[in-house]
Amino acid sequence: MESDREESMSELQNELIELVKSKIHSYSGIYVANSQLQTLINYIEKEAAKKTISPMEYVKTISSGTQEFDELINLITVNETYFFREEKQFDFLREEVFPKYMGKNLTIWTCCCSTGEEPISLLALALSMNVNLTIYASDIDDNALATLRRGHYSLYSLRSDGAKYHKLLEPYSTKTETEIVFNRDFLRRIQSFKFNLTQDELSKIPFYENADIIFMRNVFIYFDKPTRILVTEKITERLKNDGILFFSMNEIGSIDNSVISEKLYKTNYDVVYYFVKGINKKTKSVSEIINQKREKEKQLRMEELMKEKFRLELEKSKKQSEEREKDLKEKKRAGLNERKNQAESCTETSDIKSTYEDVCYEINRGDFIKARTLARAISGTDTKKYSFFMLGYIEYHADNRAAAETFFASAETISPDFWPAFFYHGMVLRDLGKTQQANECFAKCKNLISDFGNKSSGGSIPYDFTLDSFSPSYIYSLCETFSMRGGF
Repeated sequence: MESDREESMSELQNELIELVKSKIHSYSGIYVANSQLQTLINYIEKEAAKKTISPMEYVKTISSGTQEFDELINLITVNETYFFREEKQFDFLREEVFPKYMGKNLTIWTCCCSTGEEPISLLALALSMNVNLTIYASDIDDNALATLRRGHYSLYSLRSDGAKYHKLLEPYSTKTETEIVFNRDFLRRIQSFKFNLTQDELSKIPFYENADIIFMRNVFIYFDKPTRILVTEKITERLKNDGILFFSMNEIGSIDNSVISEKLYKTNYDVVYYFVKGINKKTKSVSEIINQKREKEKQLRMEELMKEKFRLELEKSKKQSEEREKDLKEKKRAGLNERKNQAESCTETSDIKSTYEDVCYEINRGDFIKARTLARAISGTDTKKYSFFMLGYIEYHADNRAAAETFFASAETISPDFWPAFFYHGMVLRDLGKTQQANECFAKCKNLISDFGNKSSGGSIPYDFTLDSFSPSYIYSLCETFSMRGGF
């Protein structure tokens, strides 16, 4: 008899467990783990005793949307999270994503925010980078959302993973020996709301424009495959085209096209994999991303090198002009006036080079009026192109791009093989946003340098002096770089 009663009780408890699990899964899509069952049963028995009814009657009477049922959901959701969890994803946001939104508006939805460490971390990072972030945080667990709204966290929410970003929390919180407490004004910037990913309609979401970024991390562990498909399809509808969807780095390796909508494609930044909304786009490999980053860094270094060469060019011209002025003074004392002789005859290349150096010196001094006077003094059929070139060079440094474009174009018209004019003309057009025309100038410059190089047998290429410390091969490489960057 005793064994029969025990067997009957066991069957009754199994029936109770199956009913509870069924109700929870039907409402939330969550499968109750075996490790959570005893806690769940203990809670049900306690609440049933309060109402003087059996546990089975209690479970049969509760329904979704009631406080009693919400408490069951709260018991079985695992709110294990911490600030700046999965640090590598925050590195990606800091280095690649947020810089594009500095001074601009950005919308993020963390659709399973748990106790709120995730949206708090995102907001702190955005504020540190001058990103105007609108952030929404939702969860199915009322108690978790209450923790976010209260803003009191155990120091256990500060882990080694993400530690390098903890200082970003300091302006908005107070730290004691036992907890970290966030300012009310800071917390009010996070718009939190309850949302059931499986049951609630999208119309319940309190924002109209789709999000730029959605976080749905560490939630797939609760769902079976059909539920994963349903949930992912639903949240993708609230993601902008080219928007980013983040899963946990521990989850994403197992997420493939059998779960993900065709509207999403998988890509990566170093070790951080994520999904982007866009149809039929090619997935980028880790090596492609790294190579693109290296190429970008290389191009930036070349840009800085070019600026440095310009600076050195002007410094060199200044020193040469100073030495020349000193030499002229000595010659003047001896009854010679070399400057006057050069002004009377500027048909020789050496005289043109001297004038160019003087022009560079005056530009360095900021005396653009004197520099223009020197350039306009050049005359003659064979040398007028230098006058236009130098005038364009002066206006370029005086930040008069439209005037510079006219002068460089005039130099090209007079001498179609004057490759330095094409190079600087391309740079001016690039600055003016005229990408196609700029690329045409860079292409012409490259062709001319190549032609002269083929004709020369080790000798210098004509017009080298107009670029001083810039070698023709370096100018050639710059033309290629600027063309590839589309007028960057």
